[in-house]
Amino acid sequence: MVLSLNNKFGFNMVLAYGMLMLGVFMPFYAHAYTGVTIVMNVQTPANLEFVDQFNIELAKSKQVNLRVKVITLPESEKLVVAENSELVIALGVKALEASSKLKHTTPVLGVFIPLPTFNSVMAKSRRDLGNFSAIVLDQPFARQTSLIRQILPEAQKVGVLLGATSSQYTEYVREEGEKKGLGILEEKVNQEADLIPKLKKLLDSTDAILAIPDPTVYSRETAQPILLTSYRYQKPIFGYSQSYVRAGALAAVYSTSKQLAKQSAEIAIKSHQAPSELPPPLLPKYFSIMLNYQVARSLNIPLMDEDEILKKMQESAVAEAMENEEPRH
Repeated sequence: MVLSLNNKFGFNMVLAYGMLMLGVFMPFYAHAYTGVTIVMNVQTPANLEFVDQFNIELAKSKQVNLRVKVITLPESEKLVVAENSELVIALGVKALEASSKLKHTTPVLGVFIPLPTFNSVMAKSRRDLGNFSAIVLDQPFARQTSLIRQILPEAQKVGVLLGATSSQYTEYVREEGEKKGLGILEEKVNQEADLIPKLKKLLDSTDAILAIPDPTVYSRETAQPILLTSYRYQKPIFGYSQSYVRAGALAAVYSTSKQLAKQSAEIAIKSHQAPSELPPPLLPKYFSIMLNYQVARSLNIPLMDEDEILKKMQESAVAEAMENEEPRH
């Protein structure tokens, strides 16, 4: 995709993803805040678990005394917080959209937000990355390809179905696949009618399918036909959520509410101490994996224990990080 400065949405998306890959932090300028307001649209179990764990993580810090307030988004009233003196943590898309309308000097951190959605909200609100950020739901491709390599050590080619949104990540997926010795083959899905024919084409020439979130490709309506088609071809799908694994994917990397809360608390503590601006959008720092052993038996794929695979992935990530930090001569 060729980007221009007129294509603000596309430019911001790739820019933000580039920052995610590089782990770049913005310069520190913001004023300190004295509290945290957590905003949610609905009190779901995941949101409430996040709040509980966030408070636990803050309590562990002896250097910070931030008061925490929780707001359930009103249906008709305007969101009201102590602007400029609080960090606002928005749980979910609706909460982020409402929080984006606060004063631009009020720091906002989104959680449970896909990267494309974050970019869209940021563009509409005309907020700046310095005080508008998120821990996105998207798992790094390095982590996903590592999971594939641990489970399918003999795999050579992996297929990806790309829609209008996910097609912007093509080069990142290819690069991470190459690092793991995996050739990435992709098919573009422009409309729903293309989905199954393109999927079959990939299944004919690959060892597995890596699902990358995209509303054109993956939805509640398409999940069953995608999973059933891959099962007929006896090829596994690596999903992006627990629900997709429960539905029939072989495995997935994901981050729990508690893990996202831990990372959010770390950001709150660090930015309060600086005082600092928020970092640019971040990938999930902590993660878990989920395996579907029934699917593995049906596909005749031997699986190690989840904890063992997770440990190997973490060790591999540490080794790669150390290798990247070694001075080049």
